[in-house]
Amino acid sequence: MKFGIAISTSTLLALFISCNISEPKKTAVQEASTSDSGATNALPVENSIDFESTKIIRQTYTTDRNGTAMRQSTNTESKLLGTYEYGTKLDVIEETADWLGVRERITRETNQNGTNVETTQWEKVYVLKKQTGSLEEIGLVSADLNIITLLSVGEKSESFEKGKPLIEYLKLEMIDNKLYESKRKNAVNYLLKDTTITKKKNGIIELKAQNKTAIYIDKPDAEEDIQLFKYVGEVDFLNQYLITGSYWESTDFRFIDKTSGDESIIFGDFPFISEDKKHIICIYANPYEMTADLELYSISSNKKINSIMQASFKNWMPNNESNRIFWATDGYLYLAVNHVNSYWNTNGSLNDHFQYIRIKII
Repeated sequence: MKFGIAISTSTLLALFISCNISEPKKTAVQEASTSDSGATNALPVENSIDFESTKIIRQTYTTDRNGTAMRQSTNTESKLLGTYEYGTKLDVIEETADWLGVRERITRETNQNGTNVETTQWEKVYVLKKQTGSLEEIGLVSADLNIITLLSVGEKSESFEKGKPLIEYLKLEMIDNKLYESKRKNAVNYLLKDTTITKKKNGIIELKAQNKTAIYIDKPDAEEDIQLFKYVGEVDFLNQYLITGSYWESTDFRFIDKTSGDESIIFGDFPFISEDKKHIICIYANPYEMTADLELYSISSNKKINSIMQASFKNWMPNNESNRIFWATDGYLYLAVNHVNSYWNTNGSLNDHFQYIRIKII
């Protein structure tokens, strides 16, 4: 993944609709290599189906946290074809009292004239009905919160394909809606939003600093090089202007020093300043990796901002509406989140049935 790039809510939705990025990964033999409607040198098997003509009865989700086995027939002793991860959406094409037949693309290895050949085709596989359920059943538990897939500290970056608990830097805990809403009344915000001071004129923003004027020019017709800027406000105690830029498939936020007129730092998303004015956290939903990407910074006594670490959280994503993330006077950052596999509703809209967490810097 690439830090320093954030995706707006509207872009997230567009990406979901066009790319169907929210589909969870499956494991084992069914990794796909063909087009949606075809197969590659497929050999006939008992449960092979035609993609176009097979009717989907309904959709459901896997609800067993240990994974749901996909089998070749309605028997727990039949051949295991793979395992669906928790929260995987399934296309149901057959239903019995205990089993669901699911449309799936299966890769098998066969021996043809002494050569091992992989063939892929659409098949009907079976899962236990009791291990499936509705989208509302897909949620987070405390053990999910601190699992990361990437950690960057300084020049060092580590990836963890299967996930690894983050035991340094941050403490994450689940809370209920009642506590979340009570703390929102005491939200801390150091941003001054007087946009009457700096207005965009003819697509140009001019930020007057002591030494020079910083100029940002929109390029609305530049296609893939499009850039649109917006003045957000200023942070008085840091002596910084804050603007946001929107580009082809990303956004960022920038501090501009009110003395020098130079950019101080570029953030991947909105910089939330802690109540003690000692830290900044930026956090955003990454639609490509389906992770929550977090940046942690320190603010020194001389107001210099330094990066501490960047991490990608595996199991949850935040709602990036500004009023859904806030620091409270108790020193916690509060967030409305969803499990990555229930981040979207079945119609492609963002799921607003949130769970809530809070983060403490340690």
